[in-house]
Amino acid sequence: MDILEWVLFYVPRGLKPMLYETLCKFSSLSGNQHHYRGIYRLPMNLVLKVSSDPTGNEAVALQFVEALDGVHAPKLIDCACTAMQTYLLTTWIEGDTVADVWGQLTASDKAHLAVQLRDQVSSLHEQTHTRAGQRSISLASGSPIIDPRVPWLADNPRIFTTSPDLFQQLWIGLGCPWNADTLQPKLQPLIEREDVPIVFCHGDILRKNLILPGGLQRWRSGATVVCLIDWEYAGWMPLPWDPLKATWMTYGPEDEWFRMMKVVFTEAHEELEADWLWRSRSKIPIVRDWQTRVLRANDA
Repeated sequence: MDILEWVLFYVPRGLKPMLYETLCKFSSLSGNQHHYRGIYRLPMNLVLKVSSDPTGNEAVALQFVEALDGVHAPKLIDCACTAMQTYLLTTWIEGDTVADVWGQLTASDKAHLAVQLRDQVSSLHEQTHTRAGQRSISLASGSPIIDPRVPWLADNPRIFTTSPDLFQQLWIGLGCPWNADTLQPKLQPLIEREDVPIVFCHGDILRKNLILPGGLQRWRSGATVVCLIDWEYAGWMPLPWDPLKATWMTYGPEDEWFRMMKVVFTEAHEELEADWLWRSRSKIPIVRDWQTRVLRANDA
């Protein structure tokens, strides 16, 4: 890979998007496009990912975590950005995603997976732990927060200076009449905490973003360790962000993935319960539409 990186270093920056677009077409014609849109298998055990993010956030994240200990992620080879999209070239991790083999995992497998995830995420957070107020809350690239968990920020993406500012946007609508006497007294104290550390977060720890290198059987034998892929939402966030993002599409405490994440993130039980309370009781869908403006007005 060192030779390839050396060659790409000398390719003019302006020509790289055209080069990578050609490789995408070649991959498609060769039948090597992955079943996920925008993912193209290439020779030399490489993969090219095309996204609509013009900031290159995932490239910045991968470059950053490569310098950390105990975090398993693809190796960044190169990145090229245009005004409309990003071409990300990384190593390909051959194996099974946890999503694809979830039904085959035994109770022992799931316990082992939880331990490996806890070790990696703890290592990630411990090595990047920053006291509240010493770092802004932003994407890895330093760009304003854009995230599907807070879709209403898409109209006005911004960098936050404190955890309360972000959590106020996470649990919106507490001032609505049907929430003011029920949810607000329980969630407002969590929102107003000023001492929540800022850490570097993956931001999308879902089953589809976890790969068992070499496949389930090889991982089960202890030969490999789970690998975290898709760092496009990574950034500097409050400590509870990773568990909140890992569970935001679950069905609550009875959901098996929710229960596993409580094992992985033992320090975030209170936030996970609060988030489920908001998702199940607030009557506010996590969607981007005109209604959110009304809900936010009630919080003012």
